[in-house]
Amino acid sequence: MRKYAVRFLKNAGGFGFVCAMILATPSESAAGTADDLQKAKGKGQVAFVLVTEPGAGGIAEAESVISDAVKKLGKAVLIQLDRTRPENAELVTRYRLAGPQIPIVLVFASNGIIAGGSIAAGLTTERLLGMVPTKREVELIGILQSGKSALVLASRSDMVEEGETVKACKKAEDLAAGKLGIVRVDLTDKAEKAFLAKLKIDVGSRQPVTVVISSRGQVTGSFIGPANPSELVLASAKMAGGCCPGGRKAGAACPAPAR
Repeated sequence: MRKYAVRFLKNAGGFGFVCAMILATPSESAAGTADDLQKAKGKGQVAFVLVTEPGAGGIAEAESVISDAVKKLGKAVLIQLDRTRPENAELVTRYRLAGPQIPIVLVFASNGIIAGGSIAAGLTTERLLGMVPTKREVELIGILQSGKSALVLASRSDMVEEGETVKACKKAEDLAAGKLGIVRVDLTDKAEKAFLAKLKIDVGSRQPVTVVISSRGQVTGSFIGPANPSELVLASAKMAGGCCPGGRKAGAACPAPAR
């Protein structure tokens, strides 16, 4: 089984997801919390997993927050994970739950992909709901989970340069030889507003915007309009070096970090 610990790091542009996310390839289990997660996935439910152990404090408060989120979200479920139980050992290892302070709340998307998590202390319903990924965000997580880098292309159908920007991204995907995936987002899709905000993409942009995210979950480039496919590939293979977005003019690729 291949495992990826993906951290969405803040760069000079101020981008950062809510927390570090541990992404692992899915596996089957016949008992315990893993079985509950499989059932939630089968029903297309978002799963809020409350990680506990005997004697831990703050459980009732965390349950109250999660229950409120479940009511507001609708198609969601609260699942308990006692990290001391033998049947949960594989999940504890996979998501590195043995050491952190508990209770912890993990968020699994409706397709079973883990999308985030937080220490329960001080967690609000609003913050918890903010961790639930949009459809396009789930696509991005899936690409990163597979070990690929990603191009997030945000545009509108009425943009003159949309076609050329799409071609550039697809050419970059070909050049990357299986190491790059594309997520397309409609700037007019209100359901993706939060996702676009996380990427610092202006929904009022007059040109398509392409954000490059490395396989480690770092933003390594931001391009306005059609980009050079080779520059997209180059940016996708770099580590975040404190540049785009925000550190370079529109359309420029991030330079290599200084050694």
